[in-house]
Amino acid sequence: MQEEETQAQFLRLRQVVRRLRQPGGCPWDRAQTHQSVKKNLVEETGEFLDALEEGNTQGMVEELGDVLLQVLFHSQIGEEEGTFSLEEVCRHEADKLIRRHTHVFGETQAANDQEALRNWEQAKRTEDGEQARRVSALDGVSRSIPGLSRAQKTLIKARRAGFDWPQPQQALSKVEEELEEVRQALESQNAEAIQEELGDLLFATVNLCRIHKVEAEEALHGAIRKFFRRFQEMERQCAAQGRPLENNSPQEWMDLWKEAKRKGL
Repeated sequence: MQEEETQAQFLRLRQVVRRLRQPGGCPWDRAQTHQSVKKNLVEETGEFLDALEEGNTQGMVEELGDVLLQVLFHSQIGEEEGTFSLEEVCRHEADKLIRRHTHVFGETQAANDQEALRNWEQAKRTEDGEQARRVSALDGVSRSIPGLSRAQKTLIKARRAGFDWPQPQQALSKVEEELEEVRQALESQNAEAIQEELGDLLFATVNLCRIHKVEAEEALHGAIRKFFRRFQEMERQCAAQGRPLENNSPQEWMDLWKEAKRKGL
């Protein structure tokens, strides 16, 4: 019965999306294209991740619904254009999952998650046309994902092709080297050089994350959350003292920061 209810609600949502796009439907929805709504998929995914981090179950339900809406909306546009259908999307994904999970639907074995991942990658490499489509070991890294994630995926692919530091310590030395080049660029006051060297420093830092199995994107988000906690504590302290934020001297800001840090925020 639960599966029937799931199917019924999925079909209901699909019909709602179709109705919005039909003549007499919503003028805004009918005017949209793949390009005009592409940013919504990124935004809705981000809002789901926010709800996940907050442990907001109801928020997760709502935001996953918004993500599903984007899939249905793009599929509906594809059907109208005659380029692809929702059935094709579902069939392609199901076929791919079966094809790549050889340890579930085939004869290979996977005793742990790492072996399962290796099976996935091996199956992916042997798919019909996969090798022909890819002319570089770096092919397949999306241009639209956040920069830190894109950098880490790029470095992972390079590592699989054999390009990596022989010793992990060398990655840390590379970060130090890039930091020194940032200092030199700052001294030169060359805006173009400063941007380039800061980019190199970020890239080298992401590589250090990769080597130590740290998700760079998650590490940055963790640092941002920590900054939020400490800054908001400083705001509370200033409000309690009746002191406007802009009246703080550099030393007062530093003292407030140290106090927030001392509280474990």
